[in-house]
Amino acid sequence: MSSTRQRHERLLRRFERSAILGAREGILRLRAEAVDGPTLTVEGRTYRNFGLAAYLGLNRDSRLVEGAVGAVRRFGATYSSSVAFSALNLYDELEARLSAMTGGHVVVAATTTLAHFAALPILVAPGSPVLVDSQAHASLHLASQILAGAGSPVTLVPHNDVAALEAAVIDAEAGGEEIWFLTDGIFSMFGEVAPVEGIVDVLERHPALRVYFDDAHGFGWTGAHGRGYVLDRVPLHERMVVAASLSKSFAAGGGLLIFPDEDQARHVRMLGGTVTFSGPLHPAELGAAVASADIHLSAEHEELRRRIEDRIELTARLLAERDLPVVSDDRTPIWFVKMGSTARTVALSHALMDEGFYANPTDYAAVPLGSAGIRFANSLFHDDDSIVKFADALARHVPDILGDTEVVIDLTDGPGDR
Repeated sequence: MSSTRQRHERLLRRFERSAILGAREGILRLRAEAVDGPTLTVEGRTYRNFGLAAYLGLNRDSRLVEGAVGAVRRFGATYSSSVAFSALNLYDELEARLSAMTGGHVVVAATTTLAHFAALPILVAPGSPVLVDSQAHASLHLASQILAGAGSPVTLVPHNDVAALEAAVIDAEAGGEEIWFLTDGIFSMFGEVAPVEGIVDVLERHPALRVYFDDAHGFGWTGAHGRGYVLDRVPLHERMVVAASLSKSFAAGGGLLIFPDEDQARHVRMLGGTVTFSGPLHPAELGAAVASADIHLSAEHEELRRRIEDRIELTARLLAERDLPVVSDDRTPIWFVKMGSTARTVALSHALMDEGFYANPTDYAAVPLGSAGIRFANSLFHDDDSIVKFADALARHVPDILGDTEVVIDLTDGPGDR
């Protein structure tokens, strides 16, 4: 067995052990019997949920609920057909609204991951070099494996390093093909933002380069009408594609692709495998998404945006005042308190749950080895008082757990240990 394969299998076993441990400890793979905006109830106990990506708090909005219910009453629970044969006219209504929001040409997909799988194998010619930010979302790394199978050399670029990106582009230019760079707009675990302007500067200097942004965690809550972090920083470049999510801040379901011209959009709409061959968005998702788009296109969105930005600023101030070990203080709704080890992360999760809070305990492979910690998010579901109380709970427990050299947990229990 090669050393690469051995290392790969060791890492997979490590990942499996962590997942099994989290479920065993009651901090991962929870099953809620009730949810009510800011709270979830698990086994009869209610927690204030800081683990949601519902940044604008629209999930319970009556207009989205009625949009979903109305679509189900009109079309049924599902519409069981490939969109290549027939689809609900809600698709056209939604894509028109999303195009108005973003200023681009939009294709809707069942999920953001399936959007990647539809677009990238069509856009990236076999053999074209592919560069991927080392901490880009797992879905982009999965898509890059598909591209590698078609003959594209895939190279990891150091995280958010524009100079390293340009050096990699220069190295790849010798082959004469188009070069693709895949990265996030807002990184989903640590909440850092991509150096979007710097990346576009590299794009301008190198005509062979194309850039594909996954802005799943920027779309909806920021930018004019919620067009997202990337398109709030730069116009949609002719050699740039943006993917985003309709199931996070947008509070509906599905994903989307934003293209600079209709030819590219039509090409992916007609030929993208997971657009053609996977299931469509369900009527409820489409109905909720149309209702959400109407809110985003209205003057109300600017007020929602101001309110979430206020929550973000409050959180940044509270974390700084309490000197908590936050990986990034970029002004996004995503925060990560680094505990380092699995054991300390488990201990902090239990301490928070004992106080009635739930956040996302996170370990490898969602974050690099040795970077385990607690991920939590801002949402308009949470008022200022709730955020203060959560920050106070972190401040009570994090220093003690980090200072306790005796924090130990059994990592060898379960089928992952083999």
